Amino acid sequence: METTAAAAGVRERYNTLAERLQEITHLEGISALLSWDMEVIMPHGSGDARGKQMSALAGVLHEKKTSAELGRLITALADQISASSELNDYERANVRDAKRDYDQEVLVPKELAQKVAELENRGHSVWAEARKQSDFASFAPVLREWVDLRKKICALVEPTKPAYDVCIDRFERGMTAQRFDEIFSEVKAGLVPLIADIARAQAEKPELNFDRSFLHSEAFSTVTQDQLGTRISKDLGFSTECGRLDVSTHPFTGGPHPTDVRITTRYSPNLLEGLMGTIHETGHALYEQGRNAEHIDLPVGRALGMGIHESQSLFYERMVGQSRHFWKYAWPVACEFFPQLAKEHSVEEMYRALNVVTPSLIRVDADEVTYSLHVILRFEIERDLFNGNLAIEDLPKVWNEKMKSYLGVVPPSDKEGVLQDVHWSAGLYGYFPSYSLGAMYACQFYNKAKEEIPELEEQLAQGQFEPIKAWLGKKIHQKGSLLPSGDELCQAVTGEPLNPAHFLRYLRSKYSEIYQLPSQ
Repeated sequence: METTAAAAGVRERYNTLAERLQEITHLEGISALLSWDMEVIMPHGSGDARGKQMSALAGVLHEKKTSAELGRLITALADQISASSELNDYERANVRDAKRDYDQEVLVPKELAQKVAELENRGHSVWAEARKQSDFASFAPVLREWVDLRKKICALVEPTKPAYDVCIDRFERGMTAQRFDEIFSEVKAGLVPLIADIARAQAEKPELNFDRSFLHSEAFSTVTQDQLGTRISKDLGFSTECGRLDVSTHPFTGGPHPTDVRITTRYSPNLLEGLMGTIHETGHALYEQGRNAEHIDLPVGRALGMGIHESQSLFYERMVGQSRHFWKYAWPVACEFFPQLAKEHSVEEMYRALNVVTPSLIRVDADEVTYSLHVILRFEIERDLFNGNLAIEDLPKVWNEKMKSYLGVVPPSDKEGVLQDVHWSAGLYGYFPSYSLGAMYACQFYNKAKEEIPELEEQLAQGQFEPIKAWLGKKIHQKGSLLPSGDELCQAVTGEPLNPAHFLRYLRSKYSEIYQLPSQ
């Protein structure tokens, strides 16, 4: 009888907790819509009012997230479930993550939470103007505020850990700067000679300097580009019944709920910029739309960290969208919207143009071989900012030195260098490593998918994307945050934790064929 009563108590407490957590998620959804509106359609003169709105909402959210009643409820459940079989694995994970979230939130005073919201809004405006004027000095005070604020919050949340490790843990649970150092050292050791081999081949054989100029033309109207991108996004599986596509300065995927997922992209005379950006964001959107319907608005239903989220966007952009198989399907579609392509060019030319390797100034424009070096540069700068080895005023100089050392190019201005990314204006320190982590996960997932779907590449060539969407949904999207880390999800999906060797073998194999490199 006591056991039955105890089980009933666990279930009753859990249901109450679920209701509280769902209310918090709904309010966070409103905040997400305010942020989306700010990036996409908000009038320029509304920034001050929007900042106050977001600050007020942040205060309400902080109060709800840190209420003593919520804390008592979580503590009681956390103490009970270890000895109870009443809750299933997903429900236990909800309690686990609710406790993790609460323990972090309750240690941050309301005024600091509001300061974060205010600085996000102000930081974006200052960054946008500084980038426009190519003037790092005007952004430096905001950067200093952010680093000081993040250090203060990290000291409250995890006083025994280095501040940058706490920042990383916000996006990649269990990861540390030391672990990233190990991963990135292996990646650098593999990429540097590969890039050198490709450069040597390009210098020795002019025919390997593939022409991409045919993909840059004012004749590629943005209206038609949008129609093409929408067609391919929908073919990949994006539901416009539960989402929409818009334009923003910096492409992103947002929205408050799997039934309301917002893709943004940007267009230019470069056809690939808008199209590949849309495919990338579609990968994010498919993850969001594919989350577990039984646990929506609860912690376990959330995506498992930014590295896994980025693995889905890069899975579609690189493993699928930059493959020969995909372009057997996509070339006729692109030619349907832009008939001029078919008149003078071929699908093989498109494939090679997509996979040109050349060091560039801008991270978002980088090819998949050199991209990780852009990320490693940012990781090293963030790490040194937080451990005190880099002064903020020296950041542009160090940035340029690293660009020359790693990629052999030097930004001519702050706009093309240290100010190119929005992330630091929003306080997203520890986020950049997730981009390269995502590329590595994507490669490892794709290798496993090919094992389990032997006809996968033929399906891609025929425009049959439902099988791979279903595989990712079952293996990754539906799992949400059931497992506590990306490494453990990777182990469950592929049989081993993250292993950079898969990524390096993939790049070496693909680009040795494209650039006629000698076998190793």
